[in-house]
Amino acid sequence: MEKFKSYTTEAKEEKYKLLILSHDDPFDPNETGPMVRKKASELGIEVYLAEFSGMYMEDKGKDQLVYSFPVDDDGKVELPGMKDDAKYDKPFRINPENTLVMARGIGSTVKTGNLSWRVACLNLEKQGYTLINSVICHDICNDKWYNQIVFQQNDIRTPNTVLVRHSEGAEDAAKRLGNKFPMILKTAVGSRGVGVIWVESLKSLHSTIQLLHREDEFVDIILQEYVKTDYDVRVIIAAGKILGAIKRPVIGDDFRSNVSQGSEPESHNLTEREAQESLRAAASVEGQVVGVDFIPAKNRDKESPYFIEVNSTPGLMGIEAVLSKSTAKPLIKGQDRSITKEILKIYMNRDNWTLDNSTGT
Repeated sequence: MEKFKSYTTEAKEEKYKLLILSHDDPFDPNETGPMVRKKASELGIEVYLAEFSGMYMEDKGKDQLVYSFPVDDDGKVELPGMKDDAKYDKPFRINPENTLVMARGIGSTVKTGNLSWRVACLNLEKQGYTLINSVICHDICNDKWYNQIVFQQNDIRTPNTVLVRHSEGAEDAAKRLGNKFPMILKTAVGSRGVGVIWVESLKSLHSTIQLLHREDEFVDIILQEYVKTDYDVRVIIAAGKILGAIKRPVIGDDFRSNVSQGSEPESHNLTEREAQESLRAAASVEGQVVGVDFIPAKNRDKESPYFIEVNSTPGLMGIEAVLSKSTAKPLIKGQDRSITKEILKIYMNRDNWTLDNSTGT
């Protein structure tokens, strides 16, 4: 792994302000946002964690003032109710020259947030702010079918995948995958392993698709070949550099391996082929800070892995805990390894504020 991290962040180091935009959802708790805020403060970075719901901005000369309801240490926010009012925090002053914006989810679809959040991020980009990640990156990664199309355009290996085009499209979709059951069905929008279904027969596929369309007639459904594996891999990439990887074992009799579903991750050493292809996958979605997920090939040295998706808002809690126990040399001298701090440290070099999609090591 060391040769994939052979870079330094000490040259041209310059402190910056960090604005984290996120949302606390009961089904997707805001855990990483508060941790990033804490790690940034420890590095001396002036940081503010804003809640998308209720947030607004005002121009102040060349600066902008960000208003948000307070977010506590657990990522929870108190929003106004019918009887109780909630007061805004003191505004946080930002400027494109000195402020990095970490947008953790932007509401690319109405299923994952308000579209006004996306508009706010588009406006920040227009004003010259660097967003990690960009709006286009979030748009691709928030939609599994869009992500799949981008992978195909860039000749990135994936399990065979098709779109179920309508509520009665089960038979046609299964036929395009050779009628080889079991198959994996996914809703195009979903995270943390939710919306991923094991399908064992055409009859089961029919009923599942019809049920999903009855609940939401506009749901996009994709069908994917099942690639048998004991684990999948999450690779964390920042500014075109691989910072670490974890192996996520499949959970018991389940077929999923998400940490949020109970998988116990462990450190993973990438082959050169896996590393190069992971960098290509991140570059294909224009990702600055992303988690790249893949299933390993049988011959890991010679064959490309099967890429599942790129996550534009990767949770860092699991990999932070695993890599803190790793024997790998920390990027920051004199400190125990923290992948979150390493990400933040990388952006003290302003050259990294401009995305370079090259995959050289």
